[in-house]
Amino acid sequence: MTVRTVFAKLGTLRFDFGPACVGMFATFPQAVAYGLIALYPLGPEWASFGIAASIGCAILFGIVSGFFGPNRFLVSGPRAVTALIIASAIHIALHRGSSPQEALVIAFVAVFGAGLFQMIAGTLRFGHAVSYVPDPVLSGFVNASAILVILGTVPTALGSTAPSIAGLIESHDSNILTFALVVSSMTVLGHFALGKRIRFMPAATCGLIVGMAVYYIGVSLFPLAKAPLVGVIEISSLWHKPILFDLPAVLNTLTGNLDIALTSALTIGLLTSFDTVISSRAIDARVGHHSNVNAELRLHGVLNAAMGFIGFLPGSGALSRSLAIVDAGARTRAANAGTAILFALSLIVFAPVVAALPLWATAGMLIAIALQAIDRATVDKAWKLATKRLPYPRVILGDVLIGIFVVSVALVFDLAIAVCAGVLVSVVLFVLGMSKSPVRRSYRGSRVHSRILRNATSIQWLEQEGDRIGIIELQGALFFGSCANLRTEAIHLLENGVDYLILDFRHATSIDSTGAATLRALHLQCAKAGKQLFVSHIEPERRNRTLQTKTRNPDHPSSHRHGKARPRWIWLTLDANGVIQALGKENFFDDTDTALGHCEELLLQRFGGKLRNNKRSLFANSLLLKGMTRAQISILGRTTKRQRFAKGDVIFAQDDECDRAYFLVSGRVDVLIDVPGTGRKKRINTFSEGTMFGEFAVLDGAPRSATIVAATDALCLSIERTEFAALRDTHQDVATILLLNLSKVFAGRLRLANTMMSELEQ
Repeated sequence: MTVRTVFAKLGTLRFDFGPACVGMFATFPQAVAYGLIALYPLGPEWASFGIAASIGCAILFGIVSGFFGPNRFLVSGPRAVTALIIASAIHIALHRGSSPQEALVIAFVAVFGAGLFQMIAGTLRFGHAVSYVPDPVLSGFVNASAILVILGTVPTALGSTAPSIAGLIESHDSNILTFALVVSSMTVLGHFALGKRIRFMPAATCGLIVGMAVYYIGVSLFPLAKAPLVGVIEISSLWHKPILFDLPAVLNTLTGNLDIALTSALTIGLLTSFDTVISSRAIDARVGHHSNVNAELRLHGVLNAAMGFIGFLPGSGALSRSLAIVDAGARTRAANAGTAILFALSLIVFAPVVAALPLWATAGMLIAIALQAIDRATVDKAWKLATKRLPYPRVILGDVLIGIFVVSVALVFDLAIAVCAGVLVSVVLFVLGMSKSPVRRSYRGSRVHSRILRNATSIQWLEQEGDRIGIIELQGALFFGSCANLRTEAIHLLENGVDYLILDFRHATSIDSTGAATLRALHLQCAKAGKQLFVSHIEPERRNRTLQTKTRNPDHPSSHRHGKARPRWIWLTLDANGVIQALGKENFFDDTDTALGHCEELLLQRFGGKLRNNKRSLFANSLLLKGMTRAQISILGRTTKRQRFAKGDVIFAQDDECDRAYFLVSGRVDVLIDVPGTGRKKRINTFSEGTMFGEFAVLDGAPRSATIVAATDALCLSIERTEFAALRDTHQDVATILLLNLSKVFAGRLRLANTMMSELEQ
């Protein structure tokens, strides 16, 4: 590291000093309050011990997690909810007849056990479960935390001795001081008014200075009531013999009280883990980083085990303090660790100033910080809904309602319960949203044909009987919540004349066992009624599982495309549920066009008795020869050339010289076009017997626009461009009728294409 780098890093630290001061001031009242809460059942004589236990956690836990925690802005320390659990454990132990010292041992064994729980949770990667917490629930958690801080601080800001607003209302406490309200209000006002104008001083410090000035000027000039002060905190009380050092005494104390320790340990472990992980996620969302929550859990587990052994309160991520340093402009983890370091130094250096801080002013500071922590995006969304400023309010209605629900549950019950309830509601809403119909659309084969261009007679029969073919396009997830819609649509088609049903999975994303059972039930229903079910756009899984794990050799085929390709989960789900075997692999098609062409063949075969497919009928029913006399057909026949092609032969290639047109007497040919930049070809059409192709040769002579390959053995009649020109000179009547019929063929193809396009765009 160069000297310049060192000075650059030291220069950056000055930007973190202000945020660290904000975190220090935010830690003061909370550390004192949580210590008093935790040991409240032991009586006022244990108050100093409780404050020392809370301060010790804020300093030791804060410094270690600040320097080594994965989330550089997550300020950690004592929390109100865990202080309440410790107080509850002490109260139960005292009720059973334990002494204060024994009750303390039980409580700190619970803290030690909570640390072990967190280490296990982090090792097993349970922290990733928070990734499933939706953003509206996370916003509700942040807002609820801020509101709870405000509600818990309001009695102190009003100068009341009540522990909460509920206690204030129930006791009809009239000891609400106007002067206390003025001091706390001026602190909040100074925080927001001066914090934006005075760049070199944190907003919280500005607010505290204003509040202290108002308080001391008031009590100096007027006979006003005096506020309780933070008071002197003895640093020497932090150094004491570890509570759990005497192992035999600890084991003796746990006899008959192990249930209290285990229950409290599990509760503290769950709450601190949850608090840490979700607070870390909230900070990551605010600063745009991604931290390892499992590593954070493991570190906090080690620290909490140490806290329990020493005799300090448990620690976890503190969202309000973390947001305070982030909003104050923290740039590095120095602001995080500096919060605990400045807190420790302030107890020594600034002890007189700290002792002189009125709790009314510190209460105002906490209220201001909590107000600043409220998620502005959620408030903005709620305001737009209330004022009807959005043309489509439903796009944010669900998010706002979930956020309000989480806040409401948190106020009535607990933050952990609120988040769990919010996640549950989000899951229910998601399932309901996904339960919309999986049927994207459905249509009949009379409107949309396959890309097989057939003779006029076949097209006529397909238009008349095409309604016997039904296609259902699926979308999204086909699961237990949406299968009923598919079943209803399929039964409707089958009961209204559809004999061949195609399920198009092109836009489907997943399927569960209920969806597989629905397909199997539809297949059985079709088979029972003499109908057939086909499936398209489901890629089969042809690989063995061993192929994916067989070798790590990069030259092995499993390390290339097939090995790295994602499994075909829809196919695997259908296979595991017996659907592939029930339907038969022959009824699964790569695309809907192929499936539709297969159904058209089946439909035409059913009317084989009505169709005369011999060569005489083929020429007689050809649109190309319509209106010609036998003599004219004979003249045209002498001009053409018979050509046979075996399956796979290239009749002509794309960009070849255009010199000959073809009439397909028997067999089929595929129309292929080059896919630019890939070296591959794509089939766009298939011509069947009785159709003409390459006819542009007799019109413009431009290069071939596609490649024609024989899909089966084929027999063609062809006419060269020069021969057609000669025919036009010697037998103008034949050439005129031929050109007129070609125009009609083009018009029919264009009309059919327009119909299919309009149908597919619906």
